[in-house]
Amino acid sequence: MTLIRVEEGDITTFDGDAVVNAANNHLILGAGVAGAILRRGGGTIQAECDELVRQHGPVRVGEAALTGGGDLPARYVIHAAAMGDEPASAGTIESATRESLRIAVEQGIRSLAFPVLGAGVGGFPFDESARIMVSEIRRFAREHPDTIETVVLYGFQPEQAAALRRTLA
Repeated sequence: MTLIRVEEGDITTFDGDAVVNAANNHLILGAGVAGAILRRGGGTIQAECDELVRQHGPVRVGEAALTGGGDLPARYVIHAAAMGDEPASAGTIESATRESLRIAVEQGIRSLAFPVLGAGVGGFPFDESARIMVSEIRRFAREHPDTIETVVLYGFQPEQAAALRRTLA
C-alpha cells in the first residue's frame, strides 16, 4: 500500500529516490520548482534536459521525462510537463501526474516527492490541482499495488502544506 503524506518546505531537500519537477515542455529549469532544482542540483540536470530535448524534441504537455538528480539528495528527477506551449489544465495535470508515477514504477523508484503541478508559474488554482493530483495518485496506487511505497506532496509555504493536508483528509 502506498503511503501518501505532506511535507512543508523545499522539495529539493527530499531524501528519497526521486523528486518531480513542475516542468515546462522544453525542460528549461528557470523559475519556481525547476529553478530550485537547478540551483541545488546543479547544471548537470539542465544538461541532461537539453540533451533529451535535442534528441527527442520537447516533452509533450501532459507527459514526463527522467534525468539524474545531479547534486540533489534524490537520485532522479522526473520532469512532469503539465504546461508549456499550452497552459496547465485539469487534463494535463492528471496526465503529467500519471506519467510521473508510470516512470517511477518503470525505473523501480519506491519513494518520490511531488510539488503541486500547474500551480504557481503555471497559473492553475493550487487547491484544484492538489485535488486532481491526490485523486490520480490514489487511483494509480490502487491499480499498481506494491510498486511505490511513499509519495510525499510538498507545500513550500505553510498555507500550501495545510491545503494539501486538507485535500488528503
